[in-house]
Amino acid sequence: MNVTETELNKLVENVATAMQKDSYKWKKSWIEAGSPINYSTGEAYSGVNFLSLNFAMVNKGYKHNQWLTFKQLKTLGGELINNSWNYIYKFGTTPVKDENGKPKIKNGQQQIKFYFRCFVVYNIVNTSLEAKIIEKKSTQYSVDEIEAFIDRVNNNDVRIKTDSTNGCYYSPSYDWVHMVNKNNFIDTKDANATEHYYSVLFHELVHATGHQKRLNRFENTKSMKFLEGKSHYAYEELVAELGSMLFASKYNLSVESTVREDHIAYLQSWIKALRSEDGTKLLTSAAAKAAAAFKYYHQSQQ
Repeated sequence: MNVTETELNKLVENVATAMQKDSYKWKKSWIEAGSPINYSTGEAYSGVNFLSLNFAMVNKGYKHNQWLTFKQLKTLGGELINNSWNYIYKFGTTPVKDENGKPKIKNGQQQIKFYFRCFVVYNIVNTSLEAKIIEKKSTQYSVDEIEAFIDRVNNNDVRIKTDSTNGCYYSPSYDWVHMVNKNNFIDTKDANATEHYYSVLFHELVHATGHQKRLNRFENTKSMKFLEGKSHYAYEELVAELGSMLFASKYNLSVESTVREDHIAYLQSWIKALRSEDGTKLLTSAAAKAAAAFKYYHQSQQ
């Protein structure tokens, strides 16, 4: 087993353990740590790297969410003061070459091979560089900001239907998100009613990206070999849960409430699946699809 497989297995077990231990709270601390970003580029990490670096920030108590590679550190004239690192993962392609080092050509096309590798990154606290001052979001979310986003989606993409009937869900056949009225939601000790409403809505909006006219995830999922014999519906719920984390991070919301009573049963199936031989594929795939769903709605802002 190579280092990428070893580290991914550790991450998958961490996620499974968090789900088993904390149930409703398995994501909350990750969001509170702040979305991890690259120190040099300012870009936010997504997919499985969002999970990996958030776990590191929580477990190691890092107060800053800024990360960089050793090459970036040296380019900026910095030094390591603590050789404590973490991993990020990159999927990509590389040209195939023959025994003489020349590119292999087939049918007039350069042959390529896929790779999935881990790379070392350092939190800024472990370097001699000063953390960048980033304008912090208010400790409270902005309703105006969220409502502007929802209006844009509702008017241009996914219809959001609200009435007093029971149930919050996405309907693939009608291609709408159904929500009950806001006053049906209540305050809890962990979040207020408004936060509960928005986190549920974000969960359902992630589902909507699976439609064939958007990311076509529902159809593509059918061909995934590692899901054979497993619940495709439970897998889709995991995508929506992970996607809700990205929304929560952007809009500074509590995320516990996205694991609602009608979804809590999936936790056990996710734990079991994550600890199977296909656990790493399950997590990396679901995280990537969640990131794609988030990007779909925010691509004009990237």
